[in-house]
Amino acid sequence: MQKSEYRNIYQNEEKHFFYRANHQLVISLLHRLTDEKSNLKILDAGCGTGLLAQKLQALGTVDAIDINPEAIKFAKKREVKVKLASITNLPFNNSSFDIVISIDVLYHQKVTNDNLALAEFYRVLKPGGLLIVRVPAYNWLIRSTDIHVHTRKRYNLDELKGKLRRAKFKIIKISYVNLTLLPPAVASWFLEKLFPSKKTISPLVTLPSFLNQLVFYLLMLENLLLNFSNLPFGLGLIAVSKKSKALK
Repeated sequence: MQKSEYRNIYQNEEKHFFYRANHQLVISLLHRLTDEKSNLKILDAGCGTGLLAQKLQALGTVDAIDINPEAIKFAKKREVKVKLASITNLPFNNSSFDIVISIDVLYHQKVTNDNLALAEFYRVLKPGGLLIVRVPAYNWLIRSTDIHVHTRKRYNLDELKGKLRRAKFKIIKISYVNLTLLPPAVASWFLEKLFPSKKTISPLVTLPSFLNQLVFYLLMLENLLLNFSNLPFGLGLIAVSKKSKALK
């Protein structure tokens, strides 16, 4: 990711529709799938500027890692307990966490082996622990915004499902997300094909306040639908998986 993008995210993510809606989805999934009375041990694997990790502190004890020193700097401003590390080599003991969360990290160029990252998530999870992973969808949709944030690849549903299963996870839920954002993304992809440019563009677009709120409400409606069903298409994918319990 461009170094300047971390400051851009830090300054905008608290109000931006994308981060608000996706953070809400992660937290609502945890409320549904965990015992809220327990003090959960949570790892945010690839925390970025730390806002989600900060929000997760309401559910338990949160550790975080990121591979970029710029991200670490901003996460520490939010008083997040964070270490400089890669998701392919987590600096934690086996069976350390009840929850591992990795939001828009597996896709990155610095993750040279996503299968190894998933194996590391499995290793540090306690038996019966949950993994929540979000990734961008459709590799054909790579465009200038992906180049800007150093995308290695985008995923389809069957591919992510296969990787999780090979890593020994039991999939609880897997679905496309952010259907509302797919049409404008496809439109921008077509425009870039028609009018190629070497200039990269930040995916974090600042909208007028009323439009930002409207898109947020549409994404929240999608989040409600995800309680009952899966979305057939979307700009991203989210998967909730479980580490098998140890045999007695």
